[in-house]
Amino acid sequence: MLSLTEQPRFRQWLGGVDLAIDLGTANTRLFATGQGLVAEEPSLVSIQAMTGRVAAIGREAVQLALEGQEILPLTPLHSGVIADVEAASLLLRHLLERTQRLGILKPRALVCAPTDAQEGEKALLIEATRRAGASAVAVVPEPLAAAIGAGLEVSSPYAQLLVDIGDGVTDIAVIRSGELIMTSAVRTACSDLHRAISRQVAVGHGVQLSPREAERLTCRAGQLVDGAREEAREEKIFLTQGIDLGTGEPVSLGVSAEEILASVEPIIETILTAIVKTFDGLPVETSCEVIENGIWVTGGGALLPRLTRRLAETISLEVRLAKDPLRSVIFGACQMLEVGSRTGIWRSRQAPLRPGGTRRQN
Repeated sequence: MLSLTEQPRFRQWLGGVDLAIDLGTANTRLFATGQGLVAEEPSLVSIQAMTGRVAAIGREAVQLALEGQEILPLTPLHSGVIADVEAASLLLRHLLERTQRLGILKPRALVCAPTDAQEGEKALLIEATRRAGASAVAVVPEPLAAAIGAGLEVSSPYAQLLVDIGDGVTDIAVIRSGELIMTSAVRTACSDLHRAISRQVAVGHGVQLSPREAERLTCRAGQLVDGAREEAREEKIFLTQGIDLGTGEPVSLGVSAEEILASVEPIIETILTAIVKTFDGLPVETSCEVIENGIWVTGGGALLPRLTRRLAETISLEVRLAKDPLRSVIFGACQMLEVGSRTGIWRSRQAPLRPGGTRRQN
């Protein structure tokens, strides 16, 4: 019988590939053993309006939407979990095709899920991955992968707090000795910022923004930190383009910084409240360790200085940003894949891989 150390090499001889997948609300990233990061695509599937057939997937689907073609865009995930299992499997199958080799073995996949994902939601994630062509699926907690990818010493006996602000969910985890000792998640994140800005521009100006333009305005507004002079913020105007809801014609307009900031403020408050609540609920000894280590932030939210500055001021702790916050999850997942492939994570049918001792707070 082959030892655990020999099994991954034996699979490669037979054409087997092990995959790490970050299936995100906005983007999906795929890592394959021996190939590296092979895919980083928008999580979008476009369906032809007339025929119902798949028109494009990923980056090509975004391009079709920009060209104004008559398509129906499908987003496989909502708030960090699968909302359309068929669309998710189409997206994953499209990406898995890039890793195909000549051989007799199907790929095995390690996928990430938010810590508040219910068993039914995890089952949909497993089903979509299997439909895409995986022979075995292991599910790991997303913030643990993010922590590893961000460079945290997760095996440390001292508690560390990580906040992963993604597109669909803000996941908060306290990690000690390789385990999640407390988790909390709120399904409010960057996509809610985009939607809030889109609603404000539609109601206030009668203009419909494209998702890409709403995201661009979110990033622009995120550069405005609280230390800016009020009068300077009031004078700041962001130029944008959209579709006039009355005429259907393309228009250009200016939107004030104050207007944008007011629209996203409730979203920011929801995210900050969830983080503070988790920290306040820690035992004294654990909170002291977190104070010593500071808070690590990953995900798209880490790229918004306004949000991270507000977090530091609200919680009065040092906020540390991951070097590559958008890829922290996939970088951590590929490291977990390497270790897990040598320690038997594929033995069970669904091969769940979850640190013990996790306690969830809602």
